Amino acid sequence: MFTHPMFRTATMVTAVVCGGLAPAAEAELALQRVEVPEYADRGEVTCDIGQLIAAGRVEPAAAIGTETRSHGAWLLRTPQSPTALRWPRNLLNAGTDAPELTIDPQLRGTYDVYAVVRAVHASGVVNAPARAADPLPMALELALDDASQCEVVGAKGFPDRHFDTEVLAGCGWCLTERKLIVRSLGKPVYLYGFRFVPSRVRDSAPSGTVRRWRATEHGTIVQEPEKHFAFPGVALLPGGDLVVVYREGTVHGAEPTGKVSLSRSTDGGRTWLPRVTALDRSGVDDRDPSLFQMRDGTLLLFSADCLCTSRDGGRTWTDPLPTPVFGPKGGVEDEDGYIVYGGLQRAVQRDFTRIAGASAILQANAAYRSRDWGRTWEPAGIATYTLYLEGRSDYVWYDEPFLCVLPNQFWIFAARVDLDGFARIIRSPDRGRTWQPVLKTPVWGYPQHLLPLQDGRLLMTYGYRRPPFGVRACLSSDQGQTWDVADEIVLRMDGGTPPAQPRVVADGDLGYPTSVQLADGSILTVYYHNTAGSNCFIAATHWTLPAPDLSGK
Repeated sequence: MFTHPMFRTATMVTAVVCGGLAPAAEAELALQRVEVPEYADRGEVTCDIGQLIAAGRVEPAAAIGTETRSHGAWLLRTPQSPTALRWPRNLLNAGTDAPELTIDPQLRGTYDVYAVVRAVHASGVVNAPARAADPLPMALELALDDASQCEVVGAKGFPDRHFDTEVLAGCGWCLTERKLIVRSLGKPVYLYGFRFVPSRVRDSAPSGTVRRWRATEHGTIVQEPEKHFAFPGVALLPGGDLVVVYREGTVHGAEPTGKVSLSRSTDGGRTWLPRVTALDRSGVDDRDPSLFQMRDGTLLLFSADCLCTSRDGGRTWTDPLPTPVFGPKGGVEDEDGYIVYGGLQRAVQRDFTRIAGASAILQANAAYRSRDWGRTWEPAGIATYTLYLEGRSDYVWYDEPFLCVLPNQFWIFAARVDLDGFARIIRSPDRGRTWQPVLKTPVWGYPQHLLPLQDGRLLMTYGYRRPPFGVRACLSSDQGQTWDVADEIVLRMDGGTPPAQPRVVADGDLGYPTSVQLADGSILTVYYHNTAGSNCFIAATHWTLPAPDLSGK
């Protein structure tokens, strides 16, 4: 691989590898076209309950009313229902002694079945007294018509907040020539529909090839054979310095000696000074660091569960302060110049529901705001709730979210979903007060970092943890609503170790990219990587953006 002088390396006794970011010729940073493997779509099927009823796939139809609540019947509420019953989307409620319903999904194969429901509190009335003995105020039974599978689906809201969510009802259900049975349990039912996800499709082989853009100018910032460097963050300081932080340890997993190290370039990246320690708490694995340069000169350092600030470009730091959420890419600055931090709130409610006999914890992708550099935090909004089952990966979990701010336009969450690998986007048009529905994008890779660009586009960078292992990027021209996957940029595709070669880490132990836009409009993306049997190291790619599509397509 050709290495531009900007990334010419020099090995030092300290094992810090220094690379340059000297100005490069535009042609040398230009993207090239390359053939890469293409993976087939998972073939998910989403079924709206109202559409199923309208199609005659729910029986008995006579047991479903639309105008009034009735004893011994179900009620379909829609945007066209009478005022007292109107609902913004199709919703099925159960009356007292409502009969069981048979639903024909018309699917063949093995699927994971998700019920899309609304979590309510106590009797289903907002502000009704809580009944501690009832962990599932909203509940129904879902089964197959051959009695081979049966599961109770439930959800619990809060006294002052009800919300929509997905609940994993069953894993590996064979739906060939089978129908679903829905039974009322004498409790409120709020059912929007179902989502059917083919089981184990995530391990499928490529179905062909496609052409993508490829960046070629790479460099290594820090690497040592016995060290595991990972999870970097990067900032471009007002004076032109580049600062990169990363977790320094010996293994990927938790260890009490993990710490946050910092590398600095004072010459535009031509060389990197020997790394220094930025954060190292005794007995704590300090990991997942990130940086953000605020307009007032304050540099933010987030790490796992804390925030430090610096007024001298990262040479000294305040003592760490606790944060209310966790996100591996940290916080940003909002329209008013305050810190806004969107991340995972780990335990909103324990024993939220039970799935396959296991207790599920309710978590949230939540945004918080600080007006005093992290000393206090105020809630700004909850983008979505998500369920967590310890030790399980066969369900949708909105993990490791990152929130970016498009000033006076949108606050935008990106969330990782390991089950299918596709990025989720959640947008707020009013600074976190309300949020649009979760959008599943066609972008495959995780976790994601979002960067608003000078030309108005939005850049997403993400790890690519399937062959060819590496790091990729994608652009949106409409504030994250759609993504130009056809012009996806492959930043690295040389990750992992060939089968016959000894390996130190897993092929997929890479990614977590973060990007900054330089003064000339080019992009520097920093990430962690492994290749050809190496341990994990911190690397960067310097590249230029493809021109925006001015056709309006």
